[in-house]
Amino acid sequence: MPDIAGSQEPLLGPASASSHDGGSRERRNSYGSSSSKDDVTVTVSRSEEEPGVHQDGIKQADAINQVWSRNALVVAYSFMFLCSFANTLQYQIMSNLMPFVVSEFQSHSLIPTIGIVASILSGVLKLPIAKLIDSWGRPQGLACMVVLTTCGLILMATCRNVETYAAAQVIHQVGISGFTYVLDIIISDTSSLKDRVLAFAFNSSPTLITTFVGPLIAMAFNQGGNWRWAFAFSAGLFALFSLPILAILILNARKARRMGLLSRSANSGPWTLSRFRQFLIDYDALGMFLVAVGLALVLVPFSLSGTAVNAGVAIMPVFGVFFIVAFALHERQSPRPFIKFSLLCSRNVAGACLLSVVIFIAYFSWDGYYTSYLQVVHDLTLAQAGYIGHIYGIGSCLWAVVVGYLIRRTDRFKWLALSAVPVHILGGALMIVFRRPDTNIAWVVMCQILITIGGSTLVLCDQMAVMSVADHSDLASVVALLGLAYYVGSAVGSSLSGAIWNTTLPKALGELLPDLSPDEIALIGSDLKKQLSYPVGSAIRDAIIAAYGKAQVRMCITGTLITLLEILAVSIWKDVRVSKSTQVQGTVL
Repeated sequence: MPDIAGSQEPLLGPASASSHDGGSRERRNSYGSSSSKDDVTVTVSRSEEEPGVHQDGIKQADAINQVWSRNALVVAYSFMFLCSFANTLQYQIMSNLMPFVVSEFQSHSLIPTIGIVASILSGVLKLPIAKLIDSWGRPQGLACMVVLTTCGLILMATCRNVETYAAAQVIHQVGISGFTYVLDIIISDTSSLKDRVLAFAFNSSPTLITTFVGPLIAMAFNQGGNWRWAFAFSAGLFALFSLPILAILILNARKARRMGLLSRSANSGPWTLSRFRQFLIDYDALGMFLVAVGLALVLVPFSLSGTAVNAGVAIMPVFGVFFIVAFALHERQSPRPFIKFSLLCSRNVAGACLLSVVIFIAYFSWDGYYTSYLQVVHDLTLAQAGYIGHIYGIGSCLWAVVVGYLIRRTDRFKWLALSAVPVHILGGALMIVFRRPDTNIAWVVMCQILITIGGSTLVLCDQMAVMSVADHSDLASVVALLGLAYYVGSAVGSSLSGAIWNTTLPKALGELLPDLSPDEIALIGSDLKKQLSYPVGSAIRDAIIAAYGKAQVRMCITGTLITLLEILAVSIWKDVRVSKSTQVQGTVL
């Protein structure tokens, strides 16, 4: 699902780009005559940062924009296309193989649990990553995420038990979510707000290719019994395709330094006690600790759905709320807060985060076990199920162009979100009717299309809502906060999906197959290959299909009821004219 709509709140001022001496000046650097293509005009405004606070990553991003040419920007976007291609391809391969991998370890029912833990860590760590790229640099942050993602894929390829696979999934998920986030920030750095959705649409366009290629590759690896090689292949391709964008960003940063736009970081040099204290302040270490612990305590119990929960686990969310409140109070008084308290409490940011939570609770509520459902109930192949299961991916990619064009033409986006809410709710409501064993697959596809149009519009407008009220120095923070809301929603949605599955499917199988022992029923429920081994029309396959249908309907009812909160979330936004934003400067899209 793409990342995340409209307001009439006054824009915060333009983003500032600080020169190495903090002054305000205009530089012209000519190599040759004044008509040379290498002539660069650079305008650097006075830094609005507090004394002693160094946001070298933001300075670096501004300086890169000042020095590269339009052609260099085109090349950079071409390299980002390669990154996104590798990213979406490995996602397609992994998502289609995951049910078979966990089934090999007799742990098919662990799919939501793995997703919940990965979502919790991905969401919580998104905030420190935002501080990292603001204080250190975009290329450095991207490189860290590439290493983490590649390590996760390699670990998956070599795992020998479900515990190792689950750990590898978590490492990979943290890395890939961080990678996608940093790439989105780089795109935001290099595009005007008015054209940003179109830039996001271009970056997601590889989905048009990988949605069709990915399931075929996954099926080929699975049929050959070589799913491990699928992960190894994904690791190599991802690392290789990520190198060009890293190279061009580093080269342009060096060019900016040669031109005098960047100096050695004020945070460099030998470590002293005073420098260490400043480091903790700049990275808002206390705030990051409070919010990380608080969110973990609130969200971890969701990963235990369907299991015995003792009093200690039950009280964890209470302590989690305490830490989150402490974080909010700390941010209000902090000399270097993660995000301005006024911005955190603004109608746009609060409403957008609520919408993000709601959308993804609903999405993951009704998306749990969806490709397994398509294979078991509708007797589709892995590739066919992958195509239908990823309608959202390819549809949202195409629809993003329409949304971007409409935002560019109308200069507003709240009206689009208000129009999309009923479409999204309708798509969910129709799934309650049509996601049943006796329904033609065409009706299921129709529901997916409605959800894609409504959901992708809301997600894109949601991003615009938070970015439209933030200046450049706050851009990474508000996007990270929105990403955190996404992962909170996905964790809760996966928990609901897993709870419904674990309480519905075994009970339904027990009622429909009274002659089978509890161990046999448990084996059937936890192994997709076992479920598919029974021929269509057999009594056991019919019972499995009926149990799937019952669980899926309950998931769809849950997701649809939650989507009703979208009305409130969008209504509280103010509307903003995107053309009034001067968030970034220099050579941008």
